[in-house]
Amino acid sequence: MANLSTVHQLTAHEQQLLNHASELVPYLQKFGTIIDEEREIPDEVIQKISDAGLFKLGTPKEYGGHDVSIRAMIEIISEVSKGNGSVGWVVQIINGNNYNAALSLPPGVLDSIFNQAEEIRFCSVLLANKAVVKKVDGGYLIEEGLWGFGSASKHATHALLNLKDRKSMQEGGMAMEMMLAVIPMSEITIVDDWYTMSLRGSASNSLKINNLFVPDQNVITQDMHQGAGLPAQLNVRDKYKPYAQHIIIITTGISAILGLARGAVEYFIEKAPHKGISMTVHTSQAAVGHIQYKVGLAAMKVESAHLHISRTIDNLERHVLNTEPFSLKEMAQLQTDMTYAAMLCWEAVDLLVAESGGSVVADSNRLSQIFRDIRGGSNHALTTASTGLELYGRVLMGLPPQHVMTLGAAALSESQLMEMIKQLESSGHPQ
Repeated sequence: MANLSTVHQLTAHEQQLLNHASELVPYLQKFGTIIDEEREIPDEVIQKISDAGLFKLGTPKEYGGHDVSIRAMIEIISEVSKGNGSVGWVVQIINGNNYNAALSLPPGVLDSIFNQAEEIRFCSVLLANKAVVKKVDGGYLIEEGLWGFGSASKHATHALLNLKDRKSMQEGGMAMEMMLAVIPMSEITIVDDWYTMSLRGSASNSLKINNLFVPDQNVITQDMHQGAGLPAQLNVRDKYKPYAQHIIIITTGISAILGLARGAVEYFIEKAPHKGISMTVHTSQAAVGHIQYKVGLAAMKVESAHLHISRTIDNLERHVLNTEPFSLKEMAQLQTDMTYAAMLCWEAVDLLVAESGGSVVADSNRLSQIFRDIRGGSNHALTTASTGLELYGRVLMGLPPQHVMTLGAAALSESQLMEMIKQLESSGHPQ
């Protein structure tokens, strides 16, 4: 399926990376059953992704990365996800986290991490299930910590983990302060608890730590009312720092969901001419009116989802260009665009599964795999439609938002944004 004329919006290098992703799709599709049965992505697949440079989309150029635009990142990861949902989810998580790390970490920490010989890949969990942490001389002692849904953990070199759990975040009230610790995966125990119906190979296991010292320089305190901190950095990303939370919302979840839905439409169209309808005289689904209608409706849902995503990126880039803060309504709309797009993609796949006959129940059926993976992906906290639509409805009716990301990012006032810009100017970085 065409990507709605996005080619002209990508650079030649970004288009080349998109082509690499497209070339990998048939290869990845062959591993669907293996990934689901073994609950992990084979090393050879990870190596293929690495060789194609697709783990470095969000890595700064000064560290050997591609530093692609957010639009290009979504398009490229969407293409990977057409090959396999778990692979797309892992590629999405690593690139989004690498991008966030580059926005958030001070230069010295970035240098010490990204100048290593190995390819750097971040996973993250932004809220701990349990975190018993003490401030000590020179840093923090994690006496006991457990973080759920550590997607890409088996393929990551480092993790960004919030040292605050649900209890401490609630006790903090409106402060909503996050403390993100940079921790090598060698210091983390991966708990083998990812037994699921969906995204089985995403390695979204729980992460466990006991009695680990983390130095001060490896802990970033982010006041969700103030936006990310602004350490001086010699890269062009500085202008995006006030919008770090907005970028997390856009780069977490929707790329893989969009790709899965695109893959479902393409797969159904490929099979329909050669597949009949049991207990009827129809020998080709492609010739049946109600199937044509369902395919058209599914395709329009996916294309409409992409339009919502594109609108969100356009709005972000406009705010960055003009150094404007998001209003409360704009922030709510950004989040709701992502959740509504996820709902449209899920609905499109559901329509096609309903017309796929009894064979779709087989685990080995590609549409069955897509169905399971997109259902799980659409249940992510940042892509759940009911949460997003409630948020937008509340804001439209003049009620306070119920979503902590909105409460945090929308509280970034114009004066606070201007202060961030002054900090950038004083450090000699152009806007």
